[in-house]
Amino acid sequence: MSLQKISRRTLLRLALASGIFAGGAVIYKQTESVGFDKWLRWMLRGQTARFTPSARVALAAVPLYDADVLSAIRALWRDASAPNLENARVVLKPNLVDSIPERPCYTMPQVTEALIQFLRDEVRVKSLVVAEGMTFRRDPHSILFETGYRDMLERQRVEFVDLNYDDLIKISLRGGYAKMDSLFMARTVAEADALISIPKLKTHHWTKISGAVKNLFGIVPGAKYGFPKNTLHIQGIDAFLAELLDSLPTPKRFALVDGIVGLQGDGPLFGTPVPSGALIGGADFLAVDATCARLMGFDPATIEILTFMAWAGLGHLDANKIELRGAPLDALRKKYEPAPRV
Repeated sequence: MSLQKISRRTLLRLALASGIFAGGAVIYKQTESVGFDKWLRWMLRGQTARFTPSARVALAAVPLYDADVLSAIRALWRDASAPNLENARVVLKPNLVDSIPERPCYTMPQVTEALIQFLRDEVRVKSLVVAEGMTFRRDPHSILFETGYRDMLERQRVEFVDLNYDDLIKISLRGGYAKMDSLFMARTVAEADALISIPKLKTHHWTKISGAVKNLFGIVPGAKYGFPKNTLHIQGIDAFLAELLDSLPTPKRFALVDGIVGLQGDGPLFGTPVPSGALIGGADFLAVDATCARLMGFDPATIEILTFMAWAGLGHLDANKIELRGAPLDALRKKYEPAPRV
């Protein structure tokens, strides 16, 4: 009997030692390039985020661009518990990646215009600019003309800022996700009180979906990092966008996603339209993108950029930690065709 007990204890100890060794090997592999201290900090932060308050994301049903988008934004802003932007200097960042006939690849001006009217007349912000740093075209004027933004901005008397050629400010990167300690950012964004990301709901061949977080790539100046900003892509798109989200100097943020007509398939440029009839909004960019993924028929737990940010504690991914308000998600859900991987 004694020999049997010793044998069992020995086996248990061996199994425990093997488990510790295997776990250590996995941790070493994951942290070899970044360092164990950073890996541990990210892991602890991600675990701590599980105990933070739920994020609120609002949805609004808007069937067409000529519908009452302003009223929808008003309700969505209230339902999402948006930050107080009274007397704030606000930068609006739509997705103006390109203009391609019959390809809904950019944020429609009707959404941005309704948001401008709402912020100016009802929220009473101090100032507004629309800003973008196009990835491919170096001259934004043709895109502004083709997309209808030039006429809209003139009508609303709002300035457009080309973030690719704006004055630069060097900011510290605090996350440690990418192999960079600092980043040059457009002064217009760095010195604003608030940044509102206004992406188009669409698929993307690198990140599977393009939403509030991916839209931030346009605030990085192409004049400094090249076109199409490949010096930043090689940092790892997930790691770099996590770094960008974590290190944004603007104290207040909000995302408003144009999903009235989305894009599926060969995104972010050449996919086909999907009439989703939705606007999605919230202050937690990760929670907004997780909701967008579910609206598109994707499981956010299978999207690496979202799981990476959730693991690092940069927002909520779990549906149990996202409080949905407004239009029901199931009524707006579509089955989007994914983008081919490249």
